[in-house]
Amino acid sequence: MPSLTSVKYSNAKFRKIALICGIASAAVILAGIVIYFLIHNGVFYKREDTDRKTYELTGEMQSVVSETAFHRGYMFSRTLRLLSEDRLMDPWVLSWYVIPGATRSVPAMESAYVDSFDQILLLESYVKDGKRSKAESLIKAIDSSLTDESGYLLAYRKADDLAFGTDRKKSESSEQNEDPAYLLLSEPPVSMKATTRYLRALLDYYDKWGSSKTLDKIRTLSAKIFAGGDQTSYRAADRLAKPTPIPVTEKSLITPDPEPTPDPEKSSEEIIVSMSGTELAAMDLEAMRRAAVLFPEYKEKYENTVRIVKEGKISSDLPLYAWMHTSGGYVYYTGSKGSVELVPSLYAMVHLAEIGQLDAEGYAWVSQQIYNSGFLYTTYDMFSGAAASDVEASEAYALVLYLSVIKGDSHLFTATYNAMMRNYATLSTSDALYTFFRNIPESRISVYARENLLMELILK
Repeated sequence: MPSLTSVKYSNAKFRKIALICGIASAAVILAGIVIYFLIHNGVFYKREDTDRKTYELTGEMQSVVSETAFHRGYMFSRTLRLLSEDRLMDPWVLSWYVIPGATRSVPAMESAYVDSFDQILLLESYVKDGKRSKAESLIKAIDSSLTDESGYLLAYRKADDLAFGTDRKKSESSEQNEDPAYLLLSEPPVSMKATTRYLRALLDYYDKWGSSKTLDKIRTLSAKIFAGGDQTSYRAADRLAKPTPIPVTEKSLITPDPEPTPDPEKSSEEIIVSMSGTELAAMDLEAMRRAAVLFPEYKEKYENTVRIVKEGKISSDLPLYAWMHTSGGYVYYTGSKGSVELVPSLYAMVHLAEIGQLDAEGYAWVSQQIYNSGFLYTTYDMFSGAAASDVEASEAYALVLYLSVIKGDSHLFTATYNAMMRNYATLSTSDALYTFFRNIPESRISVYARENLLMELILK
């Protein structure tokens, strides 16, 4: 019969062995977690160089911003609250929201659409801010809900189709504030603008957290973009507009072919103009350049795209850009009055500026519009160069501001920033507080995702 001493000794020895085994097991588990974390975060993965270029605000620009009522960070959170959280649309942002008036007769209104380009800007913001889980969730949502069967991004989706079955209480809708093309199309078309911008966002994600899986995704998307050939683009235009694809030179333009017997009662209604070719504003040249760095086989196609965009400039007198490049030449405008849309031209300018290919004439023209009048309008006359609309192009200011950052031009930055601050909400009781807003008919205030997300990327 064993002694009490030997039993105690045996129990102590067992506990000691168990403790050592427990510590060893915990160490193995911890080591596994650490290794998984390191692998998941790409610590052991040697990323390819995408030759990313960044443009930051100069000290003088930073001072301009700090001396105003602008609140960094608040704009982004308020924009998400108004266009996503309060609308029960997470992870998406709606295109716009009109804040309610002081009485019940002036209710709030919200967009019925989720614009794909806005979601890509939101994704870029998450990546820039280091919010990896948010970025990953949005990438999964984009791939599952905003991508067609061929792998291109759709231009938009209806908000109700993306609300994941939530019984959300919606504000009123208004066709007046929607993109006319969305209202006229029965199904969302492919958007090369959103697709090439998605390539940029994925490249940025890859630079920060990417793995071989992300690189494969970029490779697949790059192949689609460079091998896509002509894509059909859509634009709303008045009923008299019918662009005819004929060969053009600088002043020999594709002109509208009026309908023989227009209905006077319907002459003011809009129609959809569709053309197949290269939409100049949709070509994110910097994203395509970086893709060609990773995959040199696309270098020639990239250079050809740059040439198409550069040669799409209308003239020295009006250095804005064509809408499309088709097999028959450039399509400069789609309306019957020969008006060129400003915002698409500014996207073409920004894309050229990012790769150092924007000519001095285009930059000078933009600067003169800001310095001379302080306002930017949605359309400009094809021949006179004068504003052809009295509607302010809110999105355009953010693009010009970014141009000034690329160029390091503090003077243009200051003038453009001050123009934007005219529509920055500072009233503490306003739902739009800390966001950039648009004045719309009937003295209403609308907050759009587009310029707020662009400004977040520029000023962050």
